[in-house]
Amino acid sequence: MAAIQKWDLNPLLLGLLFLCFADAFFTDIGLRMQLIEEMNPLIKQVYDWNVAGYYSLKLVLPVLLFLLYCKTSSRKWINPCILLTTTLYFAVNIYHLIWISFGVREGAIVFELF
Repeated sequence: MAAIQKWDLNPLLLGLLFLCFADAFFTDIGLRMQLIEEMNPLIKQVYDWNVAGYYSLKLVLPVLLFLLYCKTSSRKWINPCILLTTTLYFAVNIYHLIWISFGVREGAIVFELF
């Protein structure tokens, strides 16, 4: 645990920003193609209201976490929390890739290159 507290997590936070955008993008694709449903009621309401607002909210949250990290990086709890958050978003993106692969295999998602 002490080793985690000494890590510089700036690169991990940039990765988290990418994972959050990927999550928003894959969720948007799934919702538009009616392959999935948004289970978070707040995010569903924002998405139904305005897609740009949805993307903004999904990207503002990791930016706020980055700012929180800059202010509280000396706290013992912040590094494990960021590591856990990044791990969870990584798992969510793996889940997205799984349902996309099933959608492609079943013909529900078709990529036309030409």
